[in-house]
Amino acid sequence: MKKTSYLAIVCVVLFLAGGIYYFIKEEPLNSPSAGQEAKGDPASTATFVNSLLIEEENGKRIWELTADSIEMEPNTKQATLMNLAGIFYQDNGGTIHITAPWATMDTKTKNIVLTGSVRAVASDGTELNAREARWDGQTRCFYADGDVTVTRDDTIISGNQLESDVDLEKIKVQGNARVRKGGASN
Repeated sequence: MKKTSYLAIVCVVLFLAGGIYYFIKEEPLNSPSAGQEAKGDPASTATFVNSLLIEEENGKRIWELTADSIEMEPNTKQATLMNLAGIFYQDNGGTIHITAPWATMDTKTKNIVLTGSVRAVASDGTELNAREARWDGQTRCFYADGDVTVTRDDTIISGNQLESDVDLEKIKVQGNARVRKGGASN
């Protein structure tokens, strides 16, 4: 064989070895750079339509929530609920029916943040309206923020922020707090 034939065979062998290496080598797939925030994998998020979530403690129902859709993020343990309608069971035996266009819930702490036009109506007729509200799963208290009004019989309590127990009996209003009874300010 001529020297050029040996050289051509070596070039073909090197080309084939390089091609095989190219196809079998392992590379990381688009690893995030140091400045990028880790976000949930949309493929791992579970979405439920027209679902019901229930919280019970010692056999007693605490609340139940329904929503048009519920997205569960397994990495952060957060649930996002759209068009929420819920019932919170009061210690006095009554109920509070609550609605909000948007809510998030921490599935570990059972804290629920409701946003949009939040409306809650208790079985005794007490009505709460606010831009945002939060249910603290540990203390079993409601917190409301933004254009808060509580209406009970002919009394209207308004303010910027509200804190209340689950029975809406102990209410604390802060920021521009006003009480109107029978249409007159007190």
